[in-house]
Amino acid sequence: MKTNQRNIFIAIAIIFTLLFLSYLSLDTSHIVIDGEEIGDIGGFTGFLIACAVGLCALFFALSLTGLILAVVALVVVVVLGAVLGSFALALLPLMIPFLILYGLFALIFRSSRKKSA
Repeated sequence: MKTNQRNIFIAIAIIFTLLFLSYLSLDTSHIVIDGEEIGDIGGFTGFLIACAVGLCALFFALSLTGLILAVVALVVVVVLGAVLGSFALALLPLMIPFLILYGLFALIFRSSRKKSA
């Protein structure tokens, strides 16, 4: 494991430890606002939970987006190859006159240059 990865794991562990300690230190049964008890997670604990959920969502969104873009790029390469290949096959009959001329050139001039042993 590299030093950067180890430091990232240590930082995440510290953040989650602080998150759970702050959550355990908050007693919501005694918080009353406008005559109603508040049982929701808020304050610093809510902020840390929101940050953790946001980081997880960001990680998975970027991973999924990268995967989708890689698949789209692969499809584009395959489609482009198929289009250019079919274009080359469609233009292949246009090469016949040039091939005939090259064949006549090779027949006439190449056969006259016989190597002597």
